[in-house]
Amino acid sequence: DDIENDSTRSEAERLFARAKAIRDSLPPPPPDRSTLTPTTALRKVTKQSTFSLTDELLSNGYNYRLYVDIGREQGTWMDPRWGSSGRRIEMTVDISLRAPIEGTQGNDASSSLDILASNDISNRLTKTATRTSSFSPINQIQSAPYARLKGGFDKMAISNGGYCIESPSRSVSSSTLRFCLHVCGTQSSSGSYGDVYIPAGYLFFALPYFGMRNIDGKKQMSLSTKEGTVTVKQMGWNTGWWREESRILGVFRAVPLDLAQQRDKF
Repeated sequence: DDIENDSTRSEAERLFARAKAIRDSLPPPPPDRSTLTPTTALRKVTKQSTFSLTDELLSNGYNYRLYVDIGREQGTWMDPRWGSSGRRIEMTVDISLRAPIEGTQGNDASSSLDILASNDISNRLTKTATRTSSFSPINQIQSAPYARLKGGFDKMAISNGGYCIESPSRSVSSSTLRFCLHVCGTQSSSGSYGDVYIPAGYLFFALPYFGMRNIDGKKQMSLSTKEGTVTVKQMGWNTGWWREESRILGVFRAVPLDLAQQRDKF
């Protein structure tokens, strides 16, 4: 009996040791999401998503989510075959702006050099406005690495860009926020969009700007809630001679990022 008991005890100890080894090799369980606050949960998603701003950008600047709707618009000079089916490309882009400096002409020397846009971007932006306009310093625009297409199942890389405030004249009550983003386009994308596509290069955006205001106790940029225009620069004859033209590519809205995240859940 003693021999049988010793054998049973040894077998039990062996099975216990094996079970412990298997248990120790398993990955730790995920955290209980019920214990996470909405802010903490959102921060965890932000760090992982290629469609989001970094934590550093989220804590600085004025952050917006762009809801961009690309497709044929009335009066556009895009190729007649482009978007003729009526198909559209919808995407979101998260951007971050530094505080604009109004009432100064061009890239003023008093601005911090580390946030000024390149001369190439500055020249491109000023060409989208009237010659009589004055501009704030043209600064770099920060964005998420990718635009979010097809509900996140497709994406489009964004590399750089810039923005400024255009003030046409004293007789005009509002100024214009103008900015551009350099994108890789959708022509090489795995997604199928039919006869509509986003060309690689700079996309130009324009939206009425009403200055800085205190909203809910926080200083924020006051932007129009209506649709703004998205354009591209392409060569053509629509003006009567061969030159670079501004062609309407679609429309967009800008929504404060915190409100957009509450609504979209991402």
